Amino acid sequence: MELRLEFTRDSRRRWDEFWGGLADIGRLSHREAQIVAGVARAGIRSNFEHERAPDGTPWEPLAPMTVRERRKGIDERGIPFRVGGHHPILKRTGDLQRSFTDPDHPRNVTEITQVRGLTFLVLSAEDDPKTPNRIKRLHAGGRTEDGRVVPARPFIGLSKRYEDQLYEQADRVIRQRVERLRGV
Repeated sequence: MELRLEFTRDSRRRWDEFWGGLADIGRLSHREAQIVAGVARAGIRSNFEHERAPDGTPWEPLAPMTVRERRKGIDERGIPFRVGGHHPILKRTGDLQRSFTDPDHPRNVTEITQVRGLTFLVLSAEDDPKTPNRIKRLHAGGRTEDGRVVPARPFIGLSKRYEDQLYEQADRVIRQRVERLRGV
């Protein structure tokens, strides 16, 4: 038995548009990429709020010297701490967190690139010129210029929960695109 499909001019055009749209399915629009990136930003925000690495490991507690500085209300440079009573880790002013989680922050970098039909999202933040390598040192640990040890407090990355949400959101975006193509 043979199945033969014949297309009218209109149905042929619709068929061609549908298949042409499928060729671009991996290329997210800027708006779609921002929707997916929002999940990644929420995951990084959660790392800061729960003071945990993406794998769930708690960050090292504040050093006694840092606790003393925070009790005074200013750091060694004379910069006030703008935090609540419990003095959260890596949130002296909140600027570091916002540089990764707020797309409108002046040092936030959200790159959306297309390579061979695939969309890549890169979320990052630039160091403040006054404090070069600060982000790397706070994330991976290291020593300050005056020799103080900074423990690693990984905040970049996604927990399993947010990684799953990221895939779910990307799946929703792609399914919506297919549904729009079906309506062509």
